Amino acid sequence: MTARPPSRDKETRELIQRFQAKRERGRKLRLLSASLGGVVLLAIVVALAVLLTRGTQNEAGASSTVHTSLTASTAPATVPTTATTGATGATSPGSTSEGQNSSTSLAAGEGTTSRPSTTGLQSSTTGLLSSTTTLSSATTSSSTTTSVRSTTSTTARRAGNFVVVIDPGHQAKGDSSGEPVGPGSSQTKAKVSSGTAGVVTGTPESRLVLAVSLKLRDVLVAQGIKVVMTRTTENVNLSNIQRAQIANEAHANLFVRIHADGSDDHSIAGIHVLYPVSIKGWTDDIAVASKRAATLAQADLIAATGAKNRGIDARSDMTGFNWSDVPVILPEIGFMTNPAEDRLLATDAYQDKIVQGLSKAILTFLGVG
Repeated sequence: MTARPPSRDKETRELIQRFQAKRERGRKLRLLSASLGGVVLLAIVVALAVLLTRGTQNEAGASSTVHTSLTASTAPATVPTTATTGATGATSPGSTSEGQNSSTSLAAGEGTTSRPSTTGLQSSTTGLLSSTTTLSSATTSSSTTTSVRSTTSTTARRAGNFVVVIDPGHQAKGDSSGEPVGPGSSQTKAKVSSGTAGVVTGTPESRLVLAVSLKLRDVLVAQGIKVVMTRTTENVNLSNIQRAQIANEAHANLFVRIHADGSDDHSIAGIHVLYPVSIKGWTDDIAVASKRAATLAQADLIAATGAKNRGIDARSDMTGFNWSDVPVILPEIGFMTNPAEDRLLATDAYQDKIVQGLSKAILTFLGVG
C-alpha cells in the first residue's frame, strides 16, 4: 500500500489539531456560559426572595399598627320600637305572668321545624321606648385608632363587646288579645297581662320589676356592658313577641326578662328562674346557653338574697321564649302574694341584693370580670 505523502500527513495533523483545539475552546465556552447562566439565575432567585421577604415584612409592619376602630356603642341609640302590645312573664304555680295563667305546655315538637324570621315586626305604638343603650364612659371611644398592643383594660374591652337586653315584665295596662305562642303555631296566648300585685303594699308587679330593671341596667352599664331596655316607663304597649324581637334585633348576648310571682297560696315564697325548653325550630338553638344562664342566675340570686331556693324551670309555653333567637332567662324575683316577701321586695336594700345577684350571674355568663 502506497503511503501518503509526508506533506499531506503533516497538513492533516495540523488540521486535526486546529479542529480539536477549536472544539475544546467551544466546549470550555459552553461550560463557562452555562456557569454564568446558573450564577445569573441564582442571583435572580435570590433577588426575588429578598424582595418578597421585604414585602412581607412591610405588610407585617403595617398590620402591626392596623387601625382598630373601636365603636363602643354597637347597639342602636334608640331601640327599634317593634311593639304593639304585651309583656312577658312565666306561669309558675299560681303565677299571673306572661299574659294569663296557663297549665298547658306545648309538645316538644309542636310548631314549624324552622324558625321564620321575625324581623320586620313594626310598631304601631308611639312613645314606646326610651331605650337605654348607654355605655360606661370607660369603654366609649369614637373610632379611635390604636395600636394592636393597646394598654386598654382587657376586661373593659371585652365588656364593651356585649349586649344585654333587659325586659321589665308586664306594663300598666294588659291586653288580652291573642298572639301565636311560637312561630307558625295555631295556639295563642294573651299578648300581655298587667301581672300580679303586692298583697301588703299594693305595688303592681310591672312597677316593681321596672325599678329593679333600671337598677340592674345602671350596674351593668358601669361595668361597660351595652344595655338595651324594652321599656323604661309603665305607659307602653308591648307584646311578648315584640319584646323578643327587640332582643333579636339587638343581637343580644343575653335577654333577661324580670318578673315577680303570685299565688293563691300566700305562704309560698322564694325565687326561681325560668328558661326555654328545647323545641325544634324554635328554641333548640338557644336552650343550652339559656339553661346555663338560668343556673348561674338562680345560684347568685339565692346567695345574694337568702331567699328560698325554688330552683330553675324549663318552659315550653312562654311566648317570649319561643320567639327569641338569643339566650333568654326569666327570673321570678319573689312572690308578691307572700306578705313578708312583698314587704322585702318593696325595699331598696332587698332590690339591691337582687341586682347584685343578677349582675354577677350575667357577667359570669358573658365571661366578663
